[in-house]
Amino acid sequence: MDSKLKLSPEQPFDEVLELVQPMITSIIVKCHIYKDFEYYRHIASIAVWEAWCKADQTKGQFSAYIYTTVKGKILKELSKEKSFENNNTPMDNDAINYIREHEMSERTPVLTACIMSYLKVEERKILLLFYVEGYSYLEIAKELGLSVDAVKKRRTRIMNKLRHLLNSNDE
Repeated sequence: MDSKLKLSPEQPFDEVLELVQPMITSIIVKCHIYKDFEYYRHIASIAVWEAWCKADQTKGQFSAYIYTTVKGKILKELSKEKSFENNNTPMDNDAINYIREHEMSERTPVLTACIMSYLKVEERKILLLFYVEGYSYLEIAKELGLSVDAVKKRRTRIMNKLRHLLNSNDE
């Protein structure tokens, strides 16, 4: 941050946000964020807003307060993201195997249609590409215009959703 640049909580928020854009970019680079830049810029903008609202000039430099608030929020979000990845690994075909085991049942087509109706079009497409067409994560990502990580996360969420639906159906 340019030492000649003076930030003050008395400045309008839009002006402060514009002035700290290079700082936000620097924090994003230092945190090794290589995807979802707009998402993390949004997190940073919210952090700037919080710092601007809570600023107390008697407790130190406003720019330093913004920096620590923004970096803290970004690191917290990265931590939540990592925690999600660690706790939500894709299930190995659990829901699909459950449906296959009950294929001989007369109600299977109805059950399958009912379950699929709970899924969004994109969710159904991911399942069909992955399980029926045998596409890889990379192929699905290219087909849907998503990142591989996004496809993996969506598949995990779909599998959780299916597991929940199947478990509630057993009750």
